[in-house]
Amino acid sequence: MSKAYILKTLLFYAVSVLLIVFLADRFFFEGLLDSANFLNWDAMHYARIKDVGYNGFDVAFFPFLPLIWKHLSLGVGGMVAFNALLYLTSLFFLLRALKSTVFETLLYLSIPGAIFFYLPYTESLFFAASTMIILGYKKENTLLFLLGLFLSTLSRPAFTVFIPALLVTEYLAGDFSKKNLLKLTAGLFAILLGMLVVGIVQYADTGQWFQFFEAQKVWENKLQFPAFPLTSWAGGLIVRLDAAAFLTGTAAGVFLLLYLFKLKFLKIINLPKEVIFSISYLAGITFSVLIFRGGSMFSLNRFVFAVPFIIVAIDYYLKSAFTIGTKKLLLSLLFVVLFFLMFGSYVHLQNFLKFLFLAFYVILPLALKHESKPVSVMALLLLIGLNVFFQLFFYIRFLTGGWIG
Repeated sequence: MSKAYILKTLLFYAVSVLLIVFLADRFFFEGLLDSANFLNWDAMHYARIKDVGYNGFDVAFFPFLPLIWKHLSLGVGGMVAFNALLYLTSLFFLLRALKSTVFETLLYLSIPGAIFFYLPYTESLFFAASTMIILGYKKENTLLFLLGLFLSTLSRPAFTVFIPALLVTEYLAGDFSKKNLLKLTAGLFAILLGMLVVGIVQYADTGQWFQFFEAQKVWENKLQFPAFPLTSWAGGLIVRLDAAAFLTGTAAGVFLLLYLFKLKFLKIINLPKEVIFSISYLAGITFSVLIFRGGSMFSLNRFVFAVPFIIVAIDYYLKSAFTIGTKKLLLSLLFVVLFFLMFGSYVHLQNFLKFLFLAFYVILPLALKHESKPVSVMALLLLIGLNVFFQLFFYIRFLTGGWIG
């Protein structure tokens, strides 16, 4: 799709959502857009770091957003606008590189996790930096690739996933030339340099080095066996949201393992590096949350659905040359229903029915590849419609004090 059509689609969607939120503020939720409502949850910590520096368990939050916020001298509304613009700009360059169609663009824009790009959260900075990594891979631009790794590390503690993702990507790509090994080494150095800068910034305020790891214990983030059934903060709807993210990350992990198996025995390499890295991230962050949070999946939806890697993975899936029949689609639905038993969907009939609806929802992406064109088109329209509904619902929920991630 041309640059003009991508830009027009982005602007149309953003203006439409903004209008709906303004109407909700005007007629249904008086004071919804008050600046204080944007400072719920993690936004409150970033605002405090921006104002007074690091103190106590605030070291769990990385410094890129507070530093940008402080030096731009923006109010809450200004920071929200900055994040929204940064996200839409980054998404434009990503979709242009992926040659997305109008409907693909609408699908990616409507992902419910995109609400975090319209808040004073670090997601927009991480999205922009991660997009640099993807484009660096895709365009073979080493400088852009290294800058993306460095800035991503300043934004969020993704280094624990990025390092193995880099190694897996290069191993599966099978390019062990001297030039590529030097690029890999430089990538690892960029991540370590980012960690060092984070440590220096936090040390300047606290007088202690790398207290991030200690601060994680406040949220019980430590290596431990997960307890079943899996759960999340706030219960109910958010458990199901994080269950959808866990399913997505698990699917990425299974795909990655199958690809490793195929590489070892068949020596077939056909995945672009940006796709391997994206799938590795989705699988890695899901596995990390599983083994470090004792079975509580809180915030996993942010880490899976509010990143450019999910878009790259979906794009690869949509552009792959295969179709799915009705029988396989129904078998997939059955598997998903059984998968959600891990989240205690069996405890009550009402709870089971809610997870059953979620199962229908999450197999809609599979239906996009249905062998029948009318079915795939219907699935696309239904998926976009449901996505928009949940995106608006979660955004209003956040602004009224509800937990999302």
